[in-house]
This record gives sequence, C-alpha cells and structure tokens, in this order.
Amino acid sequence: MSNKSSTIQHTASTNAIPQKRRARSKVRLLLGVMLISCGILWIMHAMDFPLKTIYAIALDRLHLDSNDHAFAGAEIEAKAAVVMDGETGETIFYKNDQDKLPMASTTKIMTALIALDAMPSETLVRVGSEVEWTAAVESKAGLVEGQLLTWEELIKAMMLPSGNDAARTIAVQVGMQHAQAGATRGEAYQAFVVMMNKKAKQLGMERTHFTNPHGMHDPNHYSTAHDLAALAYEAMQHEGFREIVMEKRAALSESSPDRVHAMTVVNRNKLLQEDSGYYYDGAIGIKTGFTDQAGYCLVSSAERQGQMVIAVVLHSTETEVWTDSHTLLDYGFDWSRAKGRMDKSA
Repeated sequence: MSNKSSTIQHTASTNAIPQKRRARSKVRLLLGVMLISCGILWIMHAMDFPLKTIYAIALDRLHLDSNDHAFAGAEIEAKAAVVMDGETGETIFYKNDQDKLPMASTTKIMTALIALDAMPSETLVRVGSEVEWTAAVESKAGLVEGQLLTWEELIKAMMLPSGNDAARTIAVQVGMQHAQAGATRGEAYQAFVVMMNKKAKQLGMERTHFTNPHGMHDPNHYSTAHDLAALAYEAMQHEGFREIVMEKRAALSESSPDRVHAMTVVNRNKLLQEDSGYYYDGAIGIKTGFTDQAGYCLVSSAERQGQMVIAVVLHSTETEVWTDSHTLLDYGFDWSRAKGRMDKSA
C-alpha cells in the first residue's frame, strides 16, 4: 500500500509541475502585453497624441459594415461611404452606409432639387432680410439685402461657394409660396424645411431628417451615406441641376439699390478644379460639406465613356475627403468595366 501511495503522490507532483509552468507563462505573457500596451500609450502621450483619439480610432475600426471589408478598412478614411452606378442606381460599394451622421452642406442638394422645381430659372427674386441670419463663421456667397438675382443665379450662389445666405433666401422664397397667407419670413423658412422632409420620404430616405436648408449642425439634422447617394441619383437626373453643379465658376449679375456690377462665385469642389491638386478627370459635381461635427463630406460624381458613377464620403478629413473620393470613383469605374466585360462574354 505504501508503494502505491508513494507512486500516486509522485505522479500528482510530476503533473503539477507543467501546470505551474503554464500558469507562470500565462502570467508573463499577460504582463508582457500590459507593458507593451503601456509603452505604446506612454509614447503616444509623449507625442501629444490624445488618448480619446486612440479610443475613437479603435472603435471606428471595430465598427465596420461593408460589402468589401478589406477595401473599406484599408483604403477609405471616411466613417461612411457609398459608390453607386449613376445610370441604374445600383449600389456598388458601401461602408457603414446606414449610420445616421451629420452631413453638413451636402444638405443643399435637397434644397437645390426642390428649388429647381419651384419656379422658372429666369424668374427675378429680391434677397430679403434672411441673409442677416447668417453667422460670421458660416460660408456665404456675399449676398446683400435688396439684391436682385435670377432664380438660377441664386441656386448657383448656394451650390458653388456653398452660400448659406443663398440657401436661406431660397428657403424663404419657396416657403412663402406654401406657408399660410401673411406668414412671416421665419414661418416661410420652416415651411420649406417641412417640404424637405416630405421630399425625403418620397425618395425613400428613411434615415434622414432635416431641420434647415443649409446643413449647419443640429442634433436632429442627419442623413446616411445610402440616403445621400439616393438623393444625388435623383438630383443628377435633373438636367438643370447637373449643369449647375458641374460649373467651376459663375458670374452673378448682381443688382442692389446702391450698386450694379458682376460678382463671381467659385465652386468649392476641388475635383472640378484643374489646379487644385485633387482634380479628377471626368468629374461633374456634386456638393462639398464641412462642420466640426460632420467632418469633411463630399457627394461627387464623374462620367467616363458613357458611364456615370456617384460617390458619397461622410466624416473624412480635410485631405482624405478628396483622396477617398478619388479612390471610390476609381472603384466604381473599375467595377463598371469589369461588369461590361462579363456582360459581353455572357
């Protein structure tokens, strides 16, 4: 009995040694990972790299809904993006396309779409006191109260330099046609916002809500990359809209009580400007956007060899908003060429 007991004790003791070694190895590994992590955090802190930024980047990389994860994660800086076939409306690529995000001045695509159907392009309109609602930090076309412009010029003043003063004027002018008799300019403005949300529902923009016609930040003013692509697709079917958003600059025949002279507005879309460093061959629009909360946004479109592609970038950076858009448009044209080859071989 003593020999058997001794054997059992020896075996148990022998088995315990590897288990203790494995436990110590796990502890060492955990300590090593913690030390390395602390070292990385210390280096980033020493380089003045905010820990909140690290946390935000990590969360952004973990949250990724896409039909091409490798491309979305490695190539696209934007939080959300879409590539759409401009001829059929088919979605070619998406990244977090259903996320509700602030969309800044890409809002003005909807404002312009409604405005183009509101009255003839040559209708003369006089700018009202609503231009004074524009804060100093906002983008402006430089309109003044009493100024006389054609309806088309007013839309250009909104879309090319992203004039919030022009957006407010459009909203009041159209809203006056739909508000109750005797409505104030503020009430007319709100009537136009109601029209924006009604139009969004008609277009199936289920995850979009507007609170203004220009895109300045409001917690209840948001859209998605998917919805903006659908809006852009609809807008680009309108010949007048396409002609406006592809213009690089436009002369406005400014007329106000104390002066009559031409003023020029320049399109902020660098994809259209040959000397911008971000020119894209075949670019035909559409609309830029920026606020601190929305980041840099761009809804773009290009046409090559009879094929049109629409791209949406939401919450990118000052530089990557352009490189993201280049990459997405290229992706769309590559897809179109590949699809064309497949159709021919079928």
